[in-house]
Amino acid sequence: MQHTHFAIAAGVADIRRDPDAHSELVTQALLNMPAHVLDTYDEWTRIALVDYEGWIRSNELDELPVRGFCKVGEQCATPLALSAVILQPSTPLYQDAEGTAVVEDNKLARAYLSSTLPLVDTTQARRVQVALPGERTAWLERSAIAIRQGDAPYPQEVVTHATQVARLLLDVPYLWGGTSVEGIDCSGLVQLSYRMCGYMLPRDANQQDDALAQAVTIEEMQEGDLIFFGSASITHVALAVSNHEYIHAEGNRYQRVLINSFDPNATNYDQRLRELVWGLKRVTPDMLNANPYTL
Repeated sequence: MQHTHFAIAAGVADIRRDPDAHSELVTQALLNMPAHVLDTYDEWTRIALVDYEGWIRSNELDELPVRGFCKVGEQCATPLALSAVILQPSTPLYQDAEGTAVVEDNKLARAYLSSTLPLVDTTQARRVQVALPGERTAWLERSAIAIRQGDAPYPQEVVTHATQVARLLLDVPYLWGGTSVEGIDCSGLVQLSYRMCGYMLPRDANQQDDALAQAVTIEEMQEGDLIFFGSASITHVALAVSNHEYIHAEGNRYQRVLINSFDPNATNYDQRLRELVWGLKRVTPDMLNANPYTL
C-alpha cells in the first residue's frame, strides 16, 4: 500500500485484536468508514478508526470513494456535496437503477444502519446511485436512505430519537464487538443509536461513562439516559426508554437486544441487573462535535 488513508470496503468488517481470524473481535467497522493504516502482517492490516484500533483483513480495505458528479442528461463537472445515509437496519446494494440484481461481491451485498456513501446520481425515481470504495458504484432504494450534506450526515435530533433507533434492533443477536443488525453488543447499540441523532459517543461502555459529565440518580431516570452496570468496574450499558424501562444488548443470559424494567412488578423486571447498576449519565449537546467519517 503506497499511502495510509483507506475506507472500509465491506458492509460490515471485523476488527480483531491480533492478525488472526480466531483473535478477539474488538469491534466492527461499517462500509466507507475511514481507516488509517498503521501496519501490515501477511493478509492483515492494522488500522486506526475514528474510535478504535485493530486488525482487519486487507481485502476489506480499498481506496476512498471518489465523490460523485451530478448527472442530468450528460454528466456535468459539479461535484455533489451530498451523501446517502442508511436509515434501515440493512439494505441491499443494487447493480442497476432497476431490477433485483445486487452487487455480486458478498462483502458488499448490503449496507447497514448509519453507513454514509457519496451520491453520484439522484435523477432516478426509485433509487439513487452512490460511490463505493475502490472506484465502484451501486444503487440504493430511496426508501432506505436520507439524503444529507456530505460533511454533516447526522443532524442533531432530540435524544429520544436514539431510543427509536435502538428499537429497530430489538431481538438482534448479541455479538461481542458487533455494531450492526447482524449482531451487536451493548456499547455498540448505544453508540449506533446516538450516532443516528447526531451525538458521537466513544465505543466502549467505560469510555462512554467517562465522556459524559452529567450524572443522574435512578429516580431521575428519563428516556435517553445511559445506565451503566458492573460490580468491580463497568461491564455493561443500556439506554433508558422511559423512567423505568431500558433497552440493551445483553450477552450473558438473554443473548439479544431486549427491553427490561426496574419496576419489580413488571414482567420484564431483572433483579440481578438492578443490583448491578453502577450509575446513570445524561447525554448532553457537548457530544455533537464529531463526524465518524472524518479521521
